Amino acid sequence: MTFTSLGFLLFFPAVCLLYYLLPAPARPAWLLAASYWFYACADWRGPLLLLAATAVSYGCGRALGALRSPRARRAVLAAAAVGFVGVLALFKYAGFALESLAALLHLAGIGWQPPAFSLLLPLGISFTTFQILGYLTDVYRGALAPERSFVRYALFLSFFPQIVSGPIARGGALLPQLARPVVFLPDRMRDGLVRMLWGYFEKLVVADQAALVVNTVFADYAAHGGVERLLAAVLYSVQIYTDFAGYSHIALGAAQVLGFTLGENFRQPYLAQSVREFWGRWHISLSGWLRDYLYIPLGGSRAGTLRRYANLLVTFLVSGLWHGAAWHYVVWGGLHAAYQIASLLTAPLRRRCNLGRGVLARWARRGVTFGLVTAAWVFFRADSAGQALSYLGGIAGWFDPWVLTDGTLLTLGLDGWGWFVLFCAVGLVLAVDCLRERGVRLRAVLARQPLAYRWLCYYALLAAVLVFGIWGPGYSAAAFVYFQF
Repeated sequence: MTFTSLGFLLFFPAVCLLYYLLPAPARPAWLLAASYWFYACADWRGPLLLLAATAVSYGCGRALGALRSPRARRAVLAAAAVGFVGVLALFKYAGFALESLAALLHLAGIGWQPPAFSLLLPLGISFTTFQILGYLTDVYRGALAPERSFVRYALFLSFFPQIVSGPIARGGALLPQLARPVVFLPDRMRDGLVRMLWGYFEKLVVADQAALVVNTVFADYAAHGGVERLLAAVLYSVQIYTDFAGYSHIALGAAQVLGFTLGENFRQPYLAQSVREFWGRWHISLSGWLRDYLYIPLGGSRAGTLRRYANLLVTFLVSGLWHGAAWHYVVWGGLHAAYQIASLLTAPLRRRCNLGRGVLARWARRGVTFGLVTAAWVFFRADSAGQALSYLGGIAGWFDPWVLTDGTLLTLGLDGWGWFVLFCAVGLVLAVDCLRERGVRLRAVLARQPLAYRWLCYYALLAAVLVFGIWGPGYSAAAFVYFQF
């Protein structure tokens, strides 16, 4: 079951209705049951592994709270970290490790065929693992008391809006919300539903339409020139943003309807003026987790210049590997580390150049940042690092701008009307992001408008989703990109 499926559109109202009809003490158990059902719809074996991970991590958390010996507490945390990372490595990286070993042996002249190794990859295992490790680390540090209720802790790990693709919840933020009774507030429900509607627009109208062009070009990039490749690379930047941000809006909106607040996961990332700023705006729950539980414990920027560069490299390589068991993801992470190290090295020169802080300078920096991020996204989207290099090399080597006028664009998965819809939809997303950047809260602005005008906006957005999304050509690309991670 996905957020864009008919099953979810029946499941979610039923969950909400019973949730608010039930007495407060029974609500966590009902949400827990609904969350496990949601998870089981992907594969019935997934909830068994999740339940085992929940029981073990719950016990570790209670042990960390009860033990007084620093050595014993460190041993519990270390054992839990090794165990959960080991399980993640077994399910996600064992095959990749064997294939990489075979490739190294082949370079040494040793022919070895790795054994076939394939395990069911539980949906959202990377997100769940990081959530468990963050919770246990917070308990170990004394920043969070261990959760006493097994039901609330199990719901913390399985809460259906965020179990598959985040945001990665922190125990200190979500567990207290699960412990207090929720009061039905019509305005909060309305805002949550509007946020969900905007998420569906970003996913079904923008991301899925862009995916048609991206998939067409990347499937046979050698047959396409530089303009088509550049266009597809830019549209992939649009696709992955609106796909994942759309998912996050639906998740946060669904949680809001139920009375909970999850952490924001995106903050206009393509308006960032540096790659470092980009990572403060993109997938905020993951970048914050890596900063707090990996980069800072490694020493952060406090241990000297070379150590800082090494810590950045390790952090972004882990980020790349976390996204997928393939070398092109590692290269993607390494590129972002290289961008940030280059930025630190050239900072004195850029300060002397004093490019200014005017509007043109700001948009120039945004353009450069977007270009760097887009080039890295090619490695993320490609099937291998070699394919990504070949793809990028062809942009400069075969660049014919006349294809914009000879009908070539109509062979890339969209007809003329489809291109018009995509162009307008991307423009709307950019306009909304620019308004948010200026501090305009659009849902609050709409709430102050006359009722007729407000509902006209809602119906227009819903009509766009139904006409150009679910029943449009983009429906063939309905799977969320981040489900694979």
